[in-house]
Amino acid sequence: MSNKLILWAILLIVGIGLIISANIFRDTNPGSVSRGTPVPILSPTPSEEQNRGSLISQPSSPNSGEIGATCQLSGEIRFIGENLYETIGAKITYQNVDDPIRQIFWKAEPDDGALTIGPNLFEDLSLPNGEREIGVILNKAPVSKLYILAAAITYGIRNSNGDIEVRNADCVGAITVKTP
Repeated sequence: MSNKLILWAILLIVGIGLIISANIFRDTNPGSVSRGTPVPILSPTPSEEQNRGSLISQPSSPNSGEIGATCQLSGEIRFIGENLYETIGAKITYQNVDDPIRQIFWKAEPDDGALTIGPNLFEDLSLPNGEREIGVILNKAPVSKLYILAAAITYGIRNSNGDIEVRNADCVGAITVKTP
């Protein structure tokens, strides 16, 4: 009995050590952006004013002075079984994301609730630019054999009043998901 207790104590200490070391070495990427990163101060352009009513808009033209976030989707995911899939270059590539609290909104077509897609936040991703492989979970039996994934990301722009406006940008491209 004494040997089991010692073994459990050692495993507990090792586990706590791993958790502490993971937190210490987390976010030590020299290219990462802190929450205090300055955001450009811009006044709205006519195209921005027209897009205010839409839920998802592309960044303004390069001549407007706005540094908007962009993203691209590519690749394919093939389910081999219910809980096993193969990723063939399925990733999101992004540029100019200003804060780790920004979100990724996924859309699946058809939207039957069978898929959960991630990542959904930029919290553990390198900023402002990077790429990440996509993960998918089947929540229930899929209705379709083929799903098309699209996404939009959020980013912030500081307006002339000094307030940060959260904007959305549609990702270019798509990811196909083939179910069993």
